[in-house]
Amino acid sequence: MTSAENRNSRREFVTKAARVASAVSLTTLMTPVAGLAAPGSPAPASTAAGDYDLSWLGPLATATDRAVFDWPSLGDPADPQVLYFAARYLDNCAAAYGAQKYQARAVLNIRTQAVPAALNDATWERFALGGEYKVNDPTTQKPAVRNPFWHRAPDPAPGTVLPTLGDLLARGSIILVCDFALGHLAERLAKKNNRQSEEVHTELRNGFVPGAFAVPSGIFGLAKAQNAGCAFIRM
Repeated sequence: MTSAENRNSRREFVTKAARVASAVSLTTLMTPVAGLAAPGSPAPASTAAGDYDLSWLGPLATATDRAVFDWPSLGDPADPQVLYFAARYLDNCAAAYGAQKYQARAVLNIRTQAVPAALNDATWERFALGGEYKVNDPTTQKPAVRNPFWHRAPDPAPGTVLPTLGDLLARGSIILVCDFALGHLAERLAKKNNRQSEEVHTELRNGFVPGAFAVPSGIFGLAKAQNAGCAFIRM
């Protein structure tokens, strides 16, 4: 084989390999992930375009330190991992700066199966979300009829105080709620209660805990927070 033929052979090999790699990558990207809507699945009715409150970006712009904590699964309110690590981040900022002037912000990006964490007590009771998500109140050990992440769980050990969602809000944290996931929850609850999903969706949107903001999706919330300078903390 001549050197020219050898070069052509190598070029053809690289071209074919690139095509195969590209096809594999596209196949991987198009494979639906368990628990998420498959490509082409109709999205639930959601807020009209341009009707989302983005004022939460303002406090991030003036913060010296900022991090977004992804919260995709509800978890155990007796061991609230996302709340614990977000509180630890704020504690670490305070320890690092001491008396220096600083402003730390934690963003909680609540999405997928975790969206009930952003709903108030009345909404938890009205839709029996404790039973829906098989979540017990750590205080009563029965299906929660109030938001167990808003109320303090019993201390797991002497001297250990578990943080609540309210604690983090009092420290300037920001709560983002995936409206896409909320729409799917609305559809499920509407079928159980023989109601219109749009009506239930509106009720859920009106049932947020104080200081929560709906975003089009958890993906949007995560990306937008990072665009605003937040470090991404994967849970």
